[in-house]
Amino acid sequence: MKFDKKTVATIEARAKQSCEVCGGVVGSFQIHHRRPRGMGGSKIEVVGSASNGVLVHPACHTRIESNRNEARSNGWLVYQTDNPSLIPFKTYDDNWVILNEDGSKTWTIKPD
Repeated sequence: MKFDKKTVATIEARAKQSCEVCGGVVGSFQIHHRRPRGMGGSKIEVVGSASNGVLVHPACHTRIESNRNEARSNGWLVYQTDNPSLIPFKTYDDNWVILNEDGSKTWTIKPD
């Protein structure tokens, strides 16, 4: 499932035009799926939700895809069986948040 225009706008508003991984100002950006769509996409609704999308620089997207262990430990990537709205996400300033399905953030503690 791709992100629809409304969800992309919600993710962009949450990110405030900054990469959600490194914090840099975003000129060219991509929306990263924390829970991968899988081969051929997915019909599971959470895959197209704001909790599953992260605004990133292309270089940060490559970093996530190339360093999957780091990405999972930081919540930037989650397993297919996980609900991204339940997995803490490490922000560029070392805070931990839950990315909610409505596009909001809830501050949380670092997971064990």
